[in-house]
Amino acid sequence: MHRLPEIDGGNLSLAQGEVQSAGAPQRRSVSDQEVDETLNAALRRIRPAATQICHEMRVGVCTWQFRVSSNRSMNASAGANGLIVVNRGIVEYAANEDEVAMVIAHEIGHQAADHVATGRRNQAVGALVGAVLLGALGTVASYNSGVNVTNSAARTGANIGGAVGRVSYSKEQEREADYIAALILYRSGIDPDKARGFLVTMARASGRKETGMLDSHPAGPERIAGWDQAVAEIRATNGRLPQRA
Repeated sequence: MHRLPEIDGGNLSLAQGEVQSAGAPQRRSVSDQEVDETLNAALRRIRPAATQICHEMRVGVCTWQFRVSSNRSMNASAGANGLIVVNRGIVEYAANEDEVAMVIAHEIGHQAADHVATGRRNQAVGALVGAVLLGALGTVASYNSGVNVTNSAARTGANIGGAVGRVSYSKEQEREADYIAALILYRSGIDPDKARGFLVTMARASGRKETGMLDSHPAGPERIAGWDQAVAEIRATNGRLPQRA
């Protein structure tokens, strides 16, 4: 929904070099109490600014429900009705509380921009278009061969179309959620440069260097470069929301 800065080739090359030279991700041993305390402390720091930004945007969900998952992977997710789930692996791999705040702010960004509902609409539209197109081809094939394949072709088209619809805008949504996260941190008085280390950690863990057409997330170096350019723009505008697309 916002105009995002174009990723500069020079910044992308720098990010690729940074990821390549980074060490392997290190997992810390933390107690359940430390996980809860870290997540709650990070949320307290960013919640006022996040709520204000969400209300300024006037499109998404601004009342959030937070849950902690025992999953030890570096992941978090945004779901229906404002649900945000953060894995304990986020705390285990994060180098500091600022990095944890960045992850939470990113998921809040998805909610504030209404990405969950938009993704479901994209999937439904893609499934419908796929079913119509392959169903029509199936009708022609059935007529020529004498074997009715229309229904199976329509089902296949719906599955393919739904998958394409689901990822059609998701990379841009991830970039937008990162931009909103950087804005939340900036307005919360958290240095976005101290939080970006988690992007490097995730990029190093995934090993993906380039973004594929059917990937749901930008590759790590592209995401880091996008973050750096978003932060530069946010500082230049003193924390204003970017222009609407």
